[in-house]
Amino acid sequence: MVSNKLLVEKSDGVVEEFDSSKLKKSLTNSDCSVILANEIAEYVEGKITEKMSTEEIYKIAFDKLKNTEKKTAARYSLRRSLLGLGPTGFPFEKFISKIFERKGYKTRTGVMLRGNCVSHEMDVIAGDSDDLVLCEVKFHNDIKTKTDTKVALYIKARYDDLKDKEFNLFGKLMKPTKGVIITNTKFTINARRYAKCVDLGMISWDYPKKGNLYDLIEETDLQPITSLVSISKSEKERIIKNGIIDCEELISNTKLLREIGLPNNKISKIIQEAQEICSK
Repeated sequence: MVSNKLLVEKSDGVVEEFDSSKLKKSLTNSDCSVILANEIAEYVEGKITEKMSTEEIYKIAFDKLKNTEKKTAARYSLRRSLLGLGPTGFPFEKFISKIFERKGYKTRTGVMLRGNCVSHEMDVIAGDSDDLVLCEVKFHNDIKTKTDTKVALYIKARYDDLKDKEFNLFGKLMKPTKGVIITNTKFTINARRYAKCVDLGMISWDYPKKGNLYDLIEETDLQPITSLVSISKSEKERIIKNGIIDCEELISNTKLLREIGLPNNKISKIIQEAQEICSK
């Protein structure tokens, strides 16, 4: 029996039948109501063509959603919004640092630590009363790019060179307790296997099952400014260059929006959207 289902292409190149239930689930996971999720799924099904990419399907759903529920649209687009924190990795490192701060850690970025053999620049270090976490942050501009085993091997070797040393950080002597790789996309299966074998921490968009990047963003109520639909791509880049990366920061720095030349009526619209997205 020949299926009458349409085939779509996933980001990894795999072709599969379109399943509207998956689209509805991703929408309701973003706090979209069941009624609206059904309405959007029906609308998307009417727009799909054979072998359409899942990225194109996402855009159709997002464009429909952003005109109805801005806050839900921001949550739905969160994974893609993180890609907008590039092209360099520093804004994403700052974003990760803020996540740790929200969880009660003191943090520093771009710190040089002297190991037993050589010195290492750590993207983010996070410390509290019990732990000193050394983080390597791998930012990718392409959602299809995965962090592989070579990176995991490299990070484990760096951590091993540092783990037995004491460092004067956050006002006291501390020894590293955990090494972690954090990425905005995904890990390869082999990278995950290796990290599990050697007890190297890993956080990606969807890994581990609990405590992944999506969970951490939800838990800490952080929202990147790149999720705002009322700001153009070039305006977002200028704001990020001035050190503002999340919506709460933006709300308290309206002066910057005037300094980069935005008119008052647009500033009001941006702040209104940022406040709506940040509200719990």
